[in-house]
Amino acid sequence: CCLHFRFKLFSPFSPTHAHKPSSSDSSSYSFQEHNGQLRLPIKDQYRSSFAPEWHCSKESSVAVVLPQKPEEQKQTVELITSTEDDVDIIKVHLKPRSETKQSLRMLTDEVSQIQEVRYCLKTLREQMAARQNGHNKHPADVKVNQPSVSNHHHDPPDPHLGDGREESVKLREATRRLHAQLKEMEKRHQEERDRLEADSHTCRVRLAEQSKRLEEVEQQAEEKTQQVEELKRQLGNAEIENSVLKEKMAAAETELLQLKEKEEEEEEDTAEERCAELEEELALLRKKNHQFDDMLKSQQRKIRLMIEQLQNSRTVLQERDRAVLDLEERVAFMQAENKELRDHMEYLLAGQDPPPSSVENKPEIVYSKPLQPTSPTNKALPFIKVIEIKS
Repeated sequence: CCLHFRFKLFSPFSPTHAHKPSSSDSSSYSFQEHNGQLRLPIKDQYRSSFAPEWHCSKESSVAVVLPQKPEEQKQTVELITSTEDDVDIIKVHLKPRSETKQSLRMLTDEVSQIQEVRYCLKTLREQMAARQNGHNKHPADVKVNQPSVSNHHHDPPDPHLGDGREESVKLREATRRLHAQLKEMEKRHQEERDRLEADSHTCRVRLAEQSKRLEEVEQQAEEKTQQVEELKRQLGNAEIENSVLKEKMAAAETELLQLKEKEEEEEEDTAEERCAELEEELALLRKKNHQFDDMLKSQQRKIRLMIEQLQNSRTVLQERDRAVLDLEERVAFMQAENKELRDHMEYLLAGQDPPPSSVENKPEIVYSKPLQPTSPTNKALPFIKVIEIKS
């Protein structure tokens, strides 16, 4: 959306530019809904005091183009395009944000103030020109008629002189007020720019810290992976040794059974001694087997614990990645806002047209919420983030 200031100047001494106030010059605000224009004419309180000089005044009208749909923008431009050579058009681009109404109200107030100042200057010029023309046309008549007039009564003082002084005072007050408003606006823009730069610096520092922490977590995850591989290798060796011991135990039991069968055939003492030795060997093998079973269970518990730690580390890595992406998006958004504020600041200082705003095509995050698990679990689930992009 843009704001157009349209001023048409007429010579105060040319009779060809004299015109009467039309219905379009009324003091009430008129809003045309079909093309989104707001016209702010000159107030009646300043016009009524100078009604005789209205025929030589300069035409001053202001057209404010309100925010509208894209398909109506072309029609609005065609309606407000001026074909005259002596028309000055000033365009002011406004940001389509939530504070558009407030900004438009402030701009209309400033436009009305500028109109008052211009009208005061115009009336002051007209009075000075009329006074100068009066002195140039009748210098002799004033000298001749001066004695006769002095005999009767003195002329009253010229009321235009007091009005001109009042208008000059009003003009100076309006100028000081506008200058103070400009200084205040520059101060607010400077504070906003400093705040955005500080936020951007904080985000960069946080991003660097998050990157450093992410590298540390990745290094810890690699170390945990190596430890898990080493434990798996040890577990495989323990399983092989356990299978060998089971085979030996089975062979010993078979040999014990064979010895028991041969017990009747052999001598009783030799059989008993051999049986005792085999039982001792069997007890020793069972004890070793029990120890290896305990060791195997302990290794399995350690492996499960390491696997859970590895999964938790991966979850932490995913959360860090999401945090880094969010911070990068925020930094990009703040950089765009900072650039836009710089452009507006340069426009306010230099009085040029601001660059087109890039906020309309910027993606907006509609909502973001975490996934709800369907079954009870301790794992952290990722976030759902819906992004709306204006075309």
